[in-house]
Amino acid sequence: MAVLTFIVLLLTAYSLLVRNSFTFNALEPSIVASLWGMLLLACTELFLKLPDPVLAIDPFFQRMLSHLKLFFFSFLALVVLFVGILLIWLSLRLLLI
Repeated sequence: MAVLTFIVLLLTAYSLLVRNSFTFNALEPSIVASLWGMLLLACTELFLKLPDPVLAIDPFFQRMLSHLKLFFFSFLALVVLFVGILLIWLSLRLLLI
């Protein structure tokens, strides 16, 4: 996946630097493909190790810290979900134009 994302990023850079009919038509799909690749790489890296659950035998401050970690992790998951929905909308819009 990382290699494919790198190739698409190179295609995006080439499309921005060189102006001809191929690069003009390939710019938007290469941008969307590079965004998808970067989102998938970020998701695999961010959600590789899930935070530990909150245990009742933990001390109070440890439980508070665990709850705070879970809150920020859930917020990050919602942000990634929102970005994924935006990318789906952008991809469908690109396909239907």
